[in-house]
Amino acid sequence: MRKQALPKWWFGLTLAVLIGLIATACGPAPTPQVIKETVEVPVEVTKQVEVQVAVTATAAPVKVPKIALIMSGKRADQSWNQFMADSVQRLADEGKIEASFAEDVTPADFERVAGDYASQNYDLVIGHTSDFSEAALKVAAAYPDVKFAITGATQYLPNLAGLNNWTHNSSAVAGYLAAKLTQSGVVGIVGAFAFPTQFVAHEGFKFGVYKANQETLKANRDAKQVHCLETFTNTWFDTALGFEAAKAQMDQGADYIYITASGAGFGVIQAAEETKKARVIGSFVDMNPFAPDVVITSVERLADPPLEAMLYDIQTGRFVGKDYAFDLINGGTRLSPYHNFDTEIPQDVKDKVAKFQANIVAGKGAFIVPFVTAKLGGPTGCEAPIPAPTATP
Repeated sequence: MRKQALPKWWFGLTLAVLIGLIATACGPAPTPQVIKETVEVPVEVTKQVEVQVAVTATAAPVKVPKIALIMSGKRADQSWNQFMADSVQRLADEGKIEASFAEDVTPADFERVAGDYASQNYDLVIGHTSDFSEAALKVAAAYPDVKFAITGATQYLPNLAGLNNWTHNSSAVAGYLAAKLTQSGVVGIVGAFAFPTQFVAHEGFKFGVYKANQETLKANRDAKQVHCLETFTNTWFDTALGFEAAKAQMDQGADYIYITASGAGFGVIQAAEETKKARVIGSFVDMNPFAPDVVITSVERLADPPLEAMLYDIQTGRFVGKDYAFDLINGGTRLSPYHNFDTEIPQDVKDKVAKFQANIVAGKGAFIVPFVTAKLGGPTGCEAPIPAPTATP
């Protein structure tokens, strides 16, 4: 079979195509088209940062001491019990203690009541009268890990202390004031029982009168001295006996009377109000609000200082059986304000009284008040020796 030859135009077309392909392959590359597009891509970034953090450790709760006050009478008696109850309550109000109060407890029942508090892990149990002393020795021995204190105590144990309010210094200031104000030249003292805390107050008062007499005689050796009267009623609570004692002293000329008993003292105030013959210097608390027309001032007792000292010793393990005493010098006693009598008392008298007290607090030799726990001068212990006459040139 004979092959048919390709036409000439075919060769021309083929050659043209080949030349075009070669030209395309060897020519410059085409310019690319740039398309801009924003694409959001989530990226997780980790960064290490140092941060200072203040960390406060939680402190362990502070144990608040628990104190029980056991009284032989009413807490709000405006007298003996109230001054101690007020001191304990002030510490409680300041958040320093938890307080509990027991009223009208007899000496025969003290051991049971104190034992109940001790069994409840009270830190300090206070018996507010020396009448509790014997029972306190027993209950303190039975509860050696509990601390006890008795007002007026004279016998101690390692866990039984005294809480004594010595008023000799403040009583001296009261006596000095009475001697400066008396118009009759006679002042009086009405107390309860003849025992140490009473003697301390009475003899302190007499010392104040004595110092006033000394000043008077120094100015005029022929001047009349102030005389002191003294009565022990042998009762804390019998108002009638206090009333009669005061009237008897007024009949002898007393126009200022210092009371050192509680219930009997209210009898003195009653007598002064009824007779209008005398002014009264109160005790224990500021008694002026009770009888503003007759109570010129009072020898207040503040148990805050010895209680705080006792608490400190308990918390630091230093508590011992001793006398935690309080008086004028350590802030445990003071004279109340003169209240409505302030304008009546001459300014020079107030100035002299303030100076006299300052000398006592400073411990100046001639003003150191005798600490007398037994009868010393008697009713006439206020008189100072008459100085020798001045030699005539």
